Amino acid sequence: MDPVDEFAWLKAEIKRLQDRAEALREGFLRPGARLRSNRFEITVKRQTRRVFAKDRLPEAVLADPRYWDERESEVVTCRALDRSGEEDIVLIE
Repeated sequence: MDPVDEFAWLKAEIKRLQDRAEALREGFLRPGARLRSNRFEITVKRQTRRVFAKDRLPEAVLADPRYWDERESEVVTCRALDRSGEEDIVLIE
């Protein structure tokens, strides 16, 4: 398989699996959900975490460049080639 085709296939498969895992997770959160099989048991617990509320900072702090860093990263995207002359459709980012 061409590495480009394999990458696109893998990204699509990962998305499909993540979507399925999220659907299962939502089911486990419903009251009365079955949480045990012959091999595994699901545990659902609630936990609390602290979250930084950046939107509550004064505008002077938010606008001050001393408090900001720039970071750079590579982004690999994959899109299906449109053979009909229309615009390409982005499948994966």
